[in-house]
Amino acid sequence: MRTYESLLALIQELEGDATDIDRVMARNRTAWERIEHGADDPVDWGALAFTIHTAYGVLENYFLRISKYFENNLPPERWHQALVDKMAIDIPGVRPTFFSDASQKGLVKEIVRFRHRVRNLYGEDLNPEKTMHVQRTVETFFAEFPRIHREFVSKLHGIADAL
Repeated sequence: MRTYESLLALIQELEGDATDIDRVMARNRTAWERIEHGADDPVDWGALAFTIHTAYGVLENYFLRISKYFENNLPPERWHQALVDKMAIDIPGVRPTFFSDASQKGLVKEIVRFRHRVRNLYGEDLNPEKTMHVQRTVETFFAEFPRIHREFVSKLHGIADAL
């Protein structure tokens, strides 16, 4: 049952995730700066990939909190993709959309695909060009994340106040 108090608890959990994303993105910038300054060892690319993987992991937890609080319904197969799709849906009277425009969902889906690739490398090195492209996607999305987060939390406060 949704209550004012439970919604405020959700907001605080999302705030904690947003703080964690800031911390991970600071590490991502450090890893990226090393590469920009000439580091080109597979370990450097692996460190960058780890920060991308971790940033998405925190974002996925953020999305899971929202999904579980409002609907708790994800298919067992391809749930990672389904979760991102759900965040793009506005459910009138239940939950607002997380994404403020459709392009944001596309950026996140690209990061999900990269995360899947990293988790399934099995001894291969990362492709620097592809990793560089995903890094730009990460920078684009996570630069907008604080604003998207504030807007979403503001909508949740509106829902809480109406309870």
